[in-house]
Formats: sequence, C-alpha cells, structure tokens
Amino acid sequence: MDKTVFLLIVAARLFGELGLRDLSLAEAERIALEYNKNLLIAREGTEQAEERKLQAVSRWLPSIGYRAEFHDIDKKEIFFDVFSTQFPSSHRGYSSILQLNQPIFSTDLLFGLKAKNLEAEVYSYAQADTKNELLRAVRDRYYAVMLYEKALSIERENIDYLAYALEQEQGKLDAGSATPFEVNQSKVSVANAISTYYATLQRLKNARNAFILTLGIDPLLEPEIRLQERSMPIEAIPELAAKLGSLNEQYHYRSDTFPTTADFLDRIDRLERARSLTLFTPDEVQRYLDLALSLRPDLLARKLQVDVAQQNVNTKIGTYFPKISGYVRYSYNDVELGTRPFFREPYDWSAGIVLSWNLFDSMLREHEVREARSVRSASQISYEKEWQRIEVEIYNGLYQLEEAMLTYLSATQAVYVAEQAREQAGDKLRFGRIAPLEYRDSVNQLAQSRNQQNQASFDLLAAYYELRYATGVDAK
Repeated sequence: MDKTVFLLIVAARLFGELGLRDLSLAEAERIALEYNKNLLIAREGTEQAEERKLQAVSRWLPSIGYRAEFHDIDKKEIFFDVFSTQFPSSHRGYSSILQLNQPIFSTDLLFGLKAKNLEAEVYSYAQADTKNELLRAVRDRYYAVMLYEKALSIERENIDYLAYALEQEQGKLDAGSATPFEVNQSKVSVANAISTYYATLQRLKNARNAFILTLGIDPLLEPEIRLQERSMPIEAIPELAAKLGSLNEQYHYRSDTFPTTADFLDRIDRLERARSLTLFTPDEVQRYLDLALSLRPDLLARKLQVDVAQQNVNTKIGTYFPKISGYVRYSYNDVELGTRPFFREPYDWSAGIVLSWNLFDSMLREHEVREARSVRSASQISYEKEWQRIEVEIYNGLYQLEEAMLTYLSATQAVYVAEQAREQAGDKLRFGRIAPLEYRDSVNQLAQSRNQQNQASFDLLAAYYELRYATGVDAK
C-alpha cells in the first residue's frame, strides 16, 4: 500500500475519534493533554523519577546473591578447610556461596531515599508546569485561529464595500460625470484590499498549523478543523464581565449608543488614570500573588530543589558516620576455596555484622560538605529569583488585562460609530452627495475599527489566560 494512502487512512480514523469539525476549546484542551509530545515527555520524566525513588527504597531492602567459583592450577596447592584441622592439596578448588545482605545503618541510603522522594515531587511539578504552559498555548492558538478567521471575514466584507464603490464610480464614468482617474483610484483600493485579504489568509494558515502542532495530532488533519465558537466569549467569563461592567461605569463606555463629543473629551481627561491599576484592589492583587505562591508549579519545584540540596548536604555530612550491614550466608567452606567438587560440597550456615568507617580522607569530606552547602545556597537564591520573576509577571499580567479591557471597550464603541458613518456615507453616495473617495474612507475606517476590535478581543482573552497561567490555577 502506498505510504501516503496509509497515512491518510490512519489520519481519517483518528479524525473520526477526535471530532475536529466542531471543536470547542475544552475539547481542544483534552486532545492536547492526550497527544501533545512535550507533555508526554514530561510524563515519562515523572515516571522515571518514581522509578528512581523505588530504586532508593530497594537499596534498603535485603538482597540475595549466589556466587560459584572453579579454580584450576598445574601444580597442587594447599587448601584451607574451614571446618577441619587438615590441609588438603589439589589441582582444583571450588567455592559455592548463597548470601543475603541487609543494610542496617547508612547515611547514604537514608538521605538518598529522602532526596529521591523530593526529586519525584520536583518532576511531578515539572509535569504540572508543562501542562500549565500547554493549556496557555492551546488557548492562545485556538483564539488566534478565530482571530484570523474573523479578520478574513472583515477583509472580505471590505472588498465587497469597495467593489460597490467601484461600480458606482464606473457608472458615473459611463454617464460622463466622472474621470478615468477616479475610477482607477477605486480599482487601486479594491486591489489593495484583495492583497490584504491574501495576507490575512496566509496568517490564518500559519495560525492553524501552529494550533494543530500544539494539539500534537497529525498535521494531515489540519484541513478538518472547524472551531465550534464563532466569536470571542468575553462576556461568558464572569471575571471579565464583572470588570468590564465596572469600567463601563467608571469611563462611561457604551457600545449601544452614539457617544457625544463631550463623552470623548471627558475620556481624554481620564487617560492619566490608566497609569496605575484602577480595576484591581490591593487585596485582589495580593490574592493573585498568594495563588501563585501556592499553585505555580515551577515555583514549587524550585522550592523543593532547595530541600533536595539540603538532603545532599546531609548526605555529605553523613560520610563522617560508619556504615553497618548484616549478612546471612549458606556456603561450602565459608568464603574459602575447598576441594570438594560441585554438587558434593557440604553446606553450612553463617551470619555476621560488618562495620566500615572512613576515619580520614585528607579533608575530602570537608570540601564536599562545603560544596554541597554552596549548592544549597544557590538553590535558595534561585528560588527567590523565580518568585520575584513571577511576582513581576503577576503585576504585568494585571496591567495587561486592564489595558486590554480599556482597549476592547474603546474599540467596540469605535466600531459602532464607524458602522453609523459607513451607512451614512453609503446613503449619500447613492444620491451623489459625496464622492466615492469619501465613501472609501468610511469603508476603510470601518474595516480598521473592526480589525482593532477583533484584535482587542483576542488581546483581552490572551491577557486573561496569561494571568491564569501566571497564578497556576489550571496546573492543579
């Protein structure tokens, strides 16, 4: 079977399972959490850390080993019989030992186990951080596709408006009331609008490719993606709806009424207030900071790394203490070579305790302890640095969210005004009261206002989800 055909069959089957033709944001998140390669790699890292923790546990448990040895020499040699006063001589020697070993006291094993437990938690938080970043990327790219789909629709509508103006101008030229120069100007406007349409189409394709790459599914499925949502769900998010209502009251933004000149002048007077946070109280800011401190997985991982470094210090200090282990042995001639061949040896039990203690190593341990303490200090500084970065990230996120709200409300009102102006210009053009150039200006202003509102809607959602990422509320 041709490889391309096979891939198409597999992709078609996967497409049927995923349901991409009515893709909601929640479903896109579910697909990404199942198929995204970075998250799958992070899960494997967590699994590896869990296995290393279990390895550390196993080192505390008994181990059983068997050792057999055969020895041959040209000349006879004397062998020591552990349980006899005789010293037999032979060309060949044999040894067979079955032994159980059990650690009794070892600081390496003790603090190593604690370190591996902490390390497993670090990897778990690293996986949560990958999930947090993935959800932010999915949401950003989902709405980026919607952004360019809406922008493409705006550009297509703009072409229709300009084509209408061209038809009007051509009619006037045929009637002798316009010049070829004016008609050519209208043609240039249409051509420029078509070029903008194709540029927007390319950005849409790039956004769709980035989106499917984030989902982690086969790129062959990209043409099948159809978003369930048709507009930015700003009012459907309670936090945004409440803050937008507050801004409406504070700045008197209304998208359903025609603003007066006094409204605009009053808004200009309020611009300076945007220099500081006005929508978020100090208590709300502190709440966001507390959320990040308790939920942000990369910060929690850094905090645990300080504990891991402390266990490393304890391990190095523990080398000053002895190591104690016990054993039980079932063997022939204990650990010495004997003359009895295999399968004919007499076996005996033995047991014991072994203590080993490094009394002096030319200051090696002292330098290792100092190095471990320096690593611990560096880990603490790294944690504090990460917290400061996240704190700034929270403040920036709140400023961006507030700015995006103001821009969104202003752009929404601008669209309302531009639509009124375009309708008025269309009526005047039909009755010959304005030139097509003035109509084209109103059309271009309407397209510009709609694009600004579309971009402002996307920026507002992006700022909202960026703040959720910064607090880590979705990484739980």
